[in-house]
Amino acid sequence: MKISLNWLKNYIDISLPADELVKGLTGLGIEVESVEDQLNKLKNFVIGRVIEKKKHPNADKLSVCKVDAGTGELLNIVCGAPNVDSGQTVCVALPGAIIPNGNFEIKKSKLRGEVSEGMICSAKELELGDDHSGIMVLDTELVPGTPFSEYLGYNDVILEIGITPNRGDLLSHIGIARELGALTGSKVKEPAVKNDFSNVSLDEKIKVNIENPKGCLRYCGTLIEGIKVKESPNWLKKYLVAAGLRPINNIVDVTNYVMYECGQPLHAFDYDAIEDKKIIIRSAAGDTDFITLDNKTRKLREDILLICDGKKPVALAGIMGGLNSEINNETVNVFIESAYFDPVLTRLSSKFLGLQSDSSYRFERGVDIERTLWASKRAAELIAELGEGNIVQGIVDVYPNRLKAPEVEMRISHLNRISGIQYNKDEVSALLERIDINCVNSENGSMKFRIPYARKEDLQREIDLVEEVIRLDGYDKIGIPDYDTLYFDLRDFSGADYDKLREIRKYIVGRGFKEVISNTLVEESFQQKFNDNYISLLNPSSDKMNVLRSELYTGMFEVIRMNFENSNNSLKLFETGNSFKYDEKGNIAENKSILLVMAGEYDYKVFSQKQRNFTILDMASEAEAIIAKFSVENIKKI
Repeated sequence: MKISLNWLKNYIDISLPADELVKGLTGLGIEVESVEDQLNKLKNFVIGRVIEKKKHPNADKLSVCKVDAGTGELLNIVCGAPNVDSGQTVCVALPGAIIPNGNFEIKKSKLRGEVSEGMICSAKELELGDDHSGIMVLDTELVPGTPFSEYLGYNDVILEIGITPNRGDLLSHIGIARELGALTGSKVKEPAVKNDFSNVSLDEKIKVNIENPKGCLRYCGTLIEGIKVKESPNWLKKYLVAAGLRPINNIVDVTNYVMYECGQPLHAFDYDAIEDKKIIIRSAAGDTDFITLDNKTRKLREDILLICDGKKPVALAGIMGGLNSEINNETVNVFIESAYFDPVLTRLSSKFLGLQSDSSYRFERGVDIERTLWASKRAAELIAELGEGNIVQGIVDVYPNRLKAPEVEMRISHLNRISGIQYNKDEVSALLERIDINCVNSENGSMKFRIPYARKEDLQREIDLVEEVIRLDGYDKIGIPDYDTLYFDLRDFSGADYDKLREIRKYIVGRGFKEVISNTLVEESFQQKFNDNYISLLNPSSDKMNVLRSELYTGMFEVIRMNFENSNNSLKLFETGNSFKYDEKGNIAENKSILLVMAGEYDYKVFSQKQRNFTILDMASEAEAIIAKFSVENIKKI
């Protein structure tokens, strides 16, 4: 997640330098992976003026230009853009510049026999837009040689923040501002929605029906008419580029802006493409495929949640919109969707489709269900302003099963015992109120706190609140004891079965075997070579590890292969572990086993005899020795 400091300052007063900010966020348990100064990113990009353009003598589609880039001498630059012409003001990448789109360095070189001392850039090459049909012609009076960052107004510092799966509330600038407010004591300033929208229903314009209320808990929307789809203003494009996004048009850019502002994903529909003026949220059921915005056909599963109009699907709920209702240059009326989709269902659907978007990334981690309506109104106001449209008075807000704000109790004595610090109730309340966690009841040494919806996936137990108090107060305040105490349950490492297994392992090691631990997960196509009684995973992390091993040896083959490939040609290995299969009643059975492996060259060399390989007789003798040593009964020979 990229956070722009300039963008962040819209919501909180920040006076700390970037390095102090990084230190503070790290102290709060938020990892800052990198810090990027935009001035350095656009180093060696300058304003240039094309003085002369001539046809390339050896290439029909290339031009040779003389460009004033403020270096003292005119630069010779070979350009392939059809729209380049003398008199234009352009962006020039000097030798040493790193092109953002492609991450390659510009060097002085020859193109078809002509020296080229730089590059005249297009918007796409600079990640400032989609247009790559020609170079970007600038409308500016800035003199040649002026840093291009000055033309763009780029003076931002970008923080790349690593977000853990439990902290979906940090996937926005307001979310990070809230954390910084806890650090500095500053108040977060959220943008106000100025239009009252009359808060009446939009039923006359569009009807919404949630057929799957478990998949979609809340669905909100607003409508803007008479808009003009055009390029976004520079301030909006700057913020999006800083966040790592590519500006598209004023409508789509606003939905992305609001998502990165508050963490609520939005989707803009062409209202006139919505048939029967109905929105139906349902499972895919009979639908087998769907074409998404990226013009790819997606095969559907019946439990995938769809957004449909009166006749057809128009979006994959929480993941991506459809090509049949996208915003285009002819769009004049826009319906803004803002919803809460179930995190688990979104995750399963995204994994099945092999499609992750900024929206699904947030829905999977849980968004703030109380933010949905605000986000829709906020986007409507910005679209009306930037698209010169009119907001239709009224809202869509379908919320069939209203959630109750979660509450969690915490004992002060438990907090003090875990932290080693003596807190009182007032101190605890003051710390948690910084991040909008308020005490609703306090009695008998216990406090009950109301958890914001944005944190309901993260703060569910007493120990979670304990961690929050310690985190906000500062981990560095936890004292270091004079001695360490290690607690463990001896019952986990004792008992007749454990003692017997330890004795067997010790004996096998004494006979020259090395113990290995192989993966319990194996590839299905490999497992099928041995038997078909195996257990498949519903949601495997890899197609190479998608079933549980039915026998220990299925995992051991990979160990043997890797050793042989690395010239370790004499192996005596053993493993103790569990294997899994279905029993006669169809229940999952977990079996403990010991596996011996002897492979390759015999491990005892006699110089007077020719080197030989292990044989089945060697294995039989080892097995018989173990059987005799431990008086194993009920032996089945195969």
